[in-house]
Amino acid sequence: MPRGDLANITKETLAPIWGRHDIPIRVMADALGVSRQAVSQRARALGLPSREKVRIKLSRDDEFRRLWLAGVSTKDIAAHFGYRSHSCITVRRRGLGLPPRTRSKGGGRCGWAETITLTEFREVELARKMKEAAACV
Repeated sequence: MPRGDLANITKETLAPIWGRHDIPIRVMADALGVSRQAVSQRARALGLPSREKVRIKLSRDDEFRRLWLAGVSTKDIAAHFGYRSHSCITVRRRGLGLPPRTRSKGGGRCGWAETITLTEFREVELARKMKEAAACV
């Protein structure tokens, strides 16, 4: 295939590397001798899903539920799952049928009642696992 000829790239050829998020589009484009936009346009023309949507779908529902129900802040959840914006968390929460957060009257973290950081969540989870392990001994 001559360099820069995207017309010869088939769905079977592009799909496996398109789905690998450890390979940046820039690297794909450099290897093909075309621009990033050309690779994205070819993927779209071949009917491949956007990489953003695929990454979001790959995040596990059970982990999202645990983080949400534990009160982890939306900014921390967004960063953990690689969402572009913390406002995407509301859409995901609704899609999973999770309850909304309530505003705090006492001025809690970011105005929301009972939110914790991801670090605090991990500390609580570690303590729980250690307690379970100690009970098994």
